[in-house]
Amino acid sequence: MLMCFYELRDEVKQLLEMKGTPVKELSDTKWLCDLAFMVDITKYLSKLNVKLQGPNQLLSSLLSNVKSFETKLQLWKGQLERSNTVHFPALQGQKPSTTYEYAGECAKLIEAFSERFRDVKSKQQELNIFATPYNVEPADVPDDLQYEIIQLQSDDELKARYNNLSLLEFYRRYVSADDFPILKSQALKYASVFGKTYCCEQSFSKLTQTKCRLRSRLTDANLENQLRVASSTVPPNITRLAKEKQLQPSH
Repeated sequence: MLMCFYELRDEVKQLLEMKGTPVKELSDTKWLCDLAFMVDITKYLSKLNVKLQGPNQLLSSLLSNVKSFETKLQLWKGQLERSNTVHFPALQGQKPSTTYEYAGECAKLIEAFSERFRDVKSKQQELNIFATPYNVEPADVPDDLQYEIIQLQSDDELKARYNNLSLLEFYRRYVSADDFPILKSQALKYASVFGKTYCCEQSFSKLTQTKCRLRSRLTDANLENQLRVASSTVPPNITRLAKEKQLQPSH
């Protein structure tokens, strides 16, 4: 919506002037620069938000996206301090005389991200062991995990499996609790962490769609069953379900 408004700002200004209610901000160069910066930065934030949505996302991948965005903020901050607007096309179109103020806004975002994700980043070493077990140094991991990491990294066959499978599938099929009890336990811990509220929000959306005013006779039991089916990732076996039902006989 912000982008649409910015692109139609001249038309909006003309319409308001025709109606006798002009808005002085639409003729203010500084205000338009601020609006352009807001358009650019919210576009990047929106893209980050999309990356953090979706099912079956692990905490390690979510944190990687956040760290990538923080690095971009550092880059933008330094560039804006030098009046470089190469990554801010809307702001660049306004040709601002100075962009140091917008570098300060990037600094505020960096501080906010650092504060909000401080607890998760404190688990970075454990997440690295879980997500990239072949890239960690055995001497740098906790003492109780060192032997298991060495055993895992020394197995060339397991390494080939790791390179050809998804992370969860690799742990499920090839990292057994008998051979790697501590590593398996840690993998289960981080694989089951809810890094976001996407699943809850998705369930609420499905609940709203199912429990509408046109379905006044919907019982709690039926609603629970429908939500279980709607939120399940297991595909239904239609052929088997059909065989269990009797066909409607002809009259």
